[in-house]
Amino acid sequence: MKLLTPVTMLYSSHEGWDELAQSHPSLLQTFSRLVLPASLLGSAMVLYAARFHGLVYAPSLSFGYWQNIAVLFLLLGWGCTHLMAYVIQHSVHTPARAPYADCYRLAAIAPLPIWLSSLTLLVPNPFFNVLCACVGLLASGALLYHGLDRFFEHDDSVATLSMAYTVFSVGALLWAFAVALLVLPLF
Repeated sequence: MKLLTPVTMLYSSHEGWDELAQSHPSLLQTFSRLVLPASLLGSAMVLYAARFHGLVYAPSLSFGYWQNIAVLFLLLGWGCTHLMAYVIQHSVHTPARAPYADCYRLAAIAPLPIWLSSLTLLVPNPFFNVLCACVGLLASGALLYHGLDRFFEHDDSVATLSMAYTVFSVGALLWAFAVALLVLPLF
């Protein structure tokens, strides 16, 4: 995979996706190579922001409270990936049920821009953080659409778009729930 391949995956159903479609990693491999590092990054960035920029985000909260939130965020990431794989599997319109491992792989790939947007917590600017998180959410939607098209539909049709909207809506609600768990203590 080339350096810019992940960027082209945002607007193409073939660039990068064809290479991914040829490999069939197990659930454990997908978890250990994608889900675990990405969710650890998100949790680590929450802890970093709490430790070094806590006064910007929530001056009244203790670091111990943020540790609990980071662990919850980590566990939510793991659970939401399985839930999204289940939603993808039951949304795909194929004669035979789509393999769960492929659905799980797409559910692990799609939120990577959201997880990467957690790197913006290095900059103690809540407006910038929210803006980048929203861009990450939109990029995740693009990955989801093109991944569904490449792995399951193969026709870039209205049906693929409808399925992507359904799956994206569930994913966006889960994302909003996770963010609410982080923001709720601020009020």
